Amino acid sequence: WQMYRPLAYRDTWSVIPMLLRPKSRGTVRLRSSNPYDKPIFNAGYFTHPEDIKVLVEGVKIALAMAQTKAFTRLGSKFWDEIPMPGCEDTNLWSDEYWTCMSRQYTTTIYHHAGIAKMGPPTDPQSVVNHQLKVYGVPRLRVIDASIMPTIVSGNTNAPVIMIAEKGADMIKADWGGGYEDNRVRRRRRSSDQVGSWPCKLNMTRKE
Repeated sequence: WQMYRPLAYRDTWSVIPMLLRPKSRGTVRLRSSNPYDKPIFNAGYFTHPEDIKVLVEGVKIALAMAQTKAFTRLGSKFWDEIPMPGCEDTNLWSDEYWTCMSRQYTTTIYHHAGIAKMGPPTDPQSVVNHQLKVYGVPRLRVIDASIMPTIVSGNTNAPVIMIAEKGADMIKADWGGGYEDNRVRRRRRSSDQVGSWPCKLNMTRKE
């Protein structure tokens, strides 16, 4: 707000470079064995150096766009009166400055994904298999954006609907596609499900 206060109530426009395929990875960890304790979230922003470089290039593209005839003929220009607080000691308008600004002025757009990655049992980071079954936890599936190995480039809404529809089809297929009136058959099917539930493979090397 300190940087943009002089522009209040004036006609302005802005460009927000967005990192569609971040390489940085965060974590979600249990705080304790108490299920009522809130988990520990670490977004892990910019833990991979490539991400900040991509955003800096995005800023340069935005600046170049502002200098085109379409914008300059309207009297539009880049706001350079006040530098980003916290970045005053950098070489202004350099890669160093834009790197600092990206770290100071970056926010999330709330499309977190990938905390329960789908993958083969040989992958130490995978949580669910191709049928969305949680490894080693019978009768539990995860059917949402968290199973995505990498986040999609667009909005996650439609892909999550697709995942949910596919997950529902797989559940119905496992349970016969409809309601079972015969309780014995239902118990037998449940027992079969537990017995065939996937587990992680032991990949420990034996020297």
